[in-house]
Amino acid sequence: MKKIFSIDRAEGDIFVCISDDDETVNVKRELLCGMQVRDVFSAELSDGKLTEITPMPEERDRRLEANRARLQRLLERSKKS
Repeated sequence: MKKIFSIDRAEGDIFVCISDDDETVNVKRELLCGMQVRDVFSAELSDGKLTEITPMPEERDRRLEANRARLQRLLERSKKS
């Protein structure tokens, strides 16, 4: 079953990836070549290993924009207080 992951952070040559259902997987950076922190991808997870990795740049952009909008709403709300 495919899951959606985001790259949460880099720790040396390892990317710490978190799935939408909060499962954490450590992945060698070379396996996700060209990707960087905050990128989103789908992949099969089997025995703790990722296969069929597909980058999802549109989903990354959508999530970043949603976070920007959320932050803007919070800033506006704090100015009113």
